[in-house]
Amino acid sequence: MDWYFFAGIAAGAVALLARATTRRSGQAAAATASGLHAAPDLTHLPQALQRTALWSLADGGFESRVVHGTVSRARTDIAVTAFDLETLRERRGEWAWLPVEPPFRIAGLVSVVVCEVPGRQPHALFKRAGHGDAMLDDNRVDRAAHIAKNVRDRLGVPRSYEAEMPALPSTPLDVPLPEGWRVYGRAPESIGQLLAAGLGKTLERASRRDLVIELLDELVVVYPAARDVSGADAFADLTTTAIDVAEGVVASSARVTPRGVEPTA
Repeated sequence: MDWYFFAGIAAGAVALLARATTRRSGQAAAATASGLHAAPDLTHLPQALQRTALWSLADGGFESRVVHGTVSRARTDIAVTAFDLETLRERRGEWAWLPVEPPFRIAGLVSVVVCEVPGRQPHALFKRAGHGDAMLDDNRVDRAAHIAKNVRDRLGVPRSYEAEMPALPSTPLDVPLPEGWRVYGRAPESIGQLLAAGLGKTLERASRRDLVIELLDELVVVYPAARDVSGADAFADLTTTAIDVAEGVVASSARVTPRGVEPTA
């Protein structure tokens, strides 16, 4: 019995070491591909991140593959942090949907890019149509391989819940948007001005299905709703998309004045 006990401890230690080594390798590859640097955690990010719809859907979580750096775009420095977020709900064997019209869910592991830009933006959530809108449950293989999900299924305990709604309206705004996009926000005039000033064209270029873009204070948060991105190159592509979106927000904001949108030259 003692040998089994100590063998189990040794096997667990080896598994933890292998997992840590794999994570460090993935983080290094992501940093190299994206042109950023490995970071220990997310403590450098503003607390506004915890007021996003992402955080409400995830109920917090555990970050990995964290990279950080600063890029210069259009005479503006943009601080960029990219990471994978394993939601706390995933650890508990559950998932949540955002109670908007139409609702959408996020996966248990989501790749996220947070850009910090000058100025303060009204809270707005842009969502492009995609797999997350289907509100599909986790498949049988995922449920069977996950202890908490398996237990919940066997006990008949619900695994999907309505997330707490952040300070956003539940119905989309009636503003001009590229095909497939919808937006939620409490400042329709400001959001409409941003779109007219160039953000609309930025959304046309950011054509990735299921993409979510959240503006809140100085943050531009970008992530695909229904899955993470695998591989360093895909991670770098998502980071590039987020930087382009942040640059579009900055450029559009610069052209919005208290009197409206300045005419282009």
